Amino acid sequence: MNSRQVYKFALAYLEQTGCRIIEKSPRHVRVKLSPEADRALTGRPFYWSFVDRTGAEPETLTYTWRFLPEAEEEADVPTDPEKVAASFAPPSLPAGGGLQEDLYFGSPRLQQLFDCVRQNGRCVALFEEPPRGGKSDPFGSLPYTAWLGVNFKVSWESDMKRDELFGWGISLVTGNVDERFFERLLAKRLTPRLPAGVHLLRNGLSLRKAMAQLEHAAERKIKAGDFAWAEEAEARRLDERRRVEAYYRPMIDGADTAEQREALTARLKQRQAEIDWQYRPRVTLSVINCGLFHLPGFH
Repeated sequence: MNSRQVYKFALAYLEQTGCRIIEKSPRHVRVKLSPEADRALTGRPFYWSFVDRTGAEPETLTYTWRFLPEAEEEADVPTDPEKVAASFAPPSLPAGGGLQEDLYFGSPRLQQLFDCVRQNGRCVALFEEPPRGGKSDPFGSLPYTAWLGVNFKVSWESDMKRDELFGWGISLVTGNVDERFFERLLAKRLTPRLPAGVHLLRNGLSLRKAMAQLEHAAERKIKAGDFAWAEEAEARRLDERRRVEAYYRPMIDGADTAEQREALTARLKQRQAEIDWQYRPRVTLSVINCGLFHLPGFH
């Protein structure tokens, strides 16, 4: 997820939650949060409890979010040590007032936005607005195909971690899987209301079966990937276990009492379990959110 995608996602969240954008550029956005966004992002439960009890007019916070320049898009995270340290520092207060922080893929604030969207918008139902003047027959009806769109988060984990997003969709009419589905949606105008002069095609797949097919397709893609990282992580795990074994074994063999031997053996097993948890390679697949999208045509 590059900085341009992060920028579009952040602006979409701000617009959908009714925030007031004060100023913006390709590198930053300064926004007055709506009550909904302030409740979700700022962690002020006591303040909002006071507002709810007294009925006082809420005063929401102002944020300035900065985005990575194009030169750093491929990395998606700051590479300079000082920038890395600053990204985990508390938000700073700019001269114009309000909180200021960096927003990039992997940052705590972006993860919080993902969590908010996942909690409040796990599943949506939207329709593409039909093209104006696209119907040759004014009394005809335009067919719409229903698509199940799912944003998967795939994590390759060992003592290091890499995340990737799969924005996939599957036609509920034909079962066709589109791995670039959400990229196509970016260019479309969507509405929560069923447009006039359209009809919905009959689905051939249930939501449960469509979700299962998407999961199987994602699993096949993951299995077809390069697992050299897993072999390297497994080698590091075995090497670390040998180091720990070499450290504890002489102490266990030379223990004076059975109690000491049992205590050292238990400590060795605990360290081995910790090493296995840290280094053992694993891949996890989770759903961030999903939606039912009705698009014109037969797909």
